[in-house]
Amino acid sequence: MSSEKMHSPVLEVTEVDQAFRAGFWLKRTQILHGLSFAIPGRSIVGFLGANGAGKTTLIHLLVGLRRPVRGSVRVFGCDAQSPEARARIGYLPERPYFHDHLTGEALLKYFGALAGMQRPKVLSRIPAVLSAVGMSHAGKTELRKYSKGMLQRIGIAQALLHDPEFLVLDEPMSGLDPLGRKEMRELILKLAADGRTVFFSSHVIPDVEAICDQVVLIQKGRLIGNGPIGQFLAQGPLQTEIAFSGLKMEDILDIPELLSPRQIPDAIRATVSGQGSVQLVLQRLLQRQANILWVTPVRPSLESLFGAEGGLS
Repeated sequence: MSSEKMHSPVLEVTEVDQAFRAGFWLKRTQILHGLSFAIPGRSIVGFLGANGAGKTTLIHLLVGLRRPVRGSVRVFGCDAQSPEARARIGYLPERPYFHDHLTGEALLKYFGALAGMQRPKVLSRIPAVLSAVGMSHAGKTELRKYSKGMLQRIGIAQALLHDPEFLVLDEPMSGLDPLGRKEMRELILKLAADGRTVFFSSHVIPDVEAICDQVVLIQKGRLIGNGPIGQFLAQGPLQTEIAFSGLKMEDILDIPELLSPRQIPDAIRATVSGQGSVQLVLQRLLQRQANILWVTPVRPSLESLFGAEGGLS
């Protein structure tokens, strides 16, 4: 793969507006407002926003299900509704409907036929995609016997069937228990390691922080953040958590640099803002015969940075 192909944008969204008419009077409601951003290839991109922020509406534009009322959406340089773009996109809707009397293999045969794939190609791809999502053992099991996590995996398997380079997953961790979310994160990392670009929506910030290298954040249909996730975390306040034992709360009242001290079993933990104050605080604690248990940098979170924008829950 050439360097130019690796670094050219997979997705380019330019000045996109979207609106719908609804209700008895067909009142026009604006959903998206002038969105513009691009994402690079071979990346994992988290698409964050509160419920109702317009995430699914934009995803429908990305995969060519709708056309924006203004602006453009281009995938690998092609209009998102073009056959060339669609052939390179794999899509998992937020609430996919699968016929639960089918087995996993039968479902993939069905979707392969819908996609216009030749039957020999479908049959050769099924073992590969089932293995890719960790479902080789369940290919002959009816979907009605699948767990929520297994249904999400078979949904990603159908998105992979035609071997796309760009995966668009709408809330792939929705409804999963903690173990299921962990497994889904590991699966997304594996798909990206295989060379694919993965764009997934979520309103759960820790999922995005755990695996993404890019982030797109919208609120009420407007873009409020876009770029490498590290650049947003670097904007946050630098803090250090210090835990120590051997002192009581009244012993540290005259150390103003210790913020939000709180009692934990047999110890006290507190935070210190800025790196310059850490050494001073440690010296004062050691002078008072404190036992230092840990000194840990606290990484800023997307939640703390964007909480003022109204939250994502």
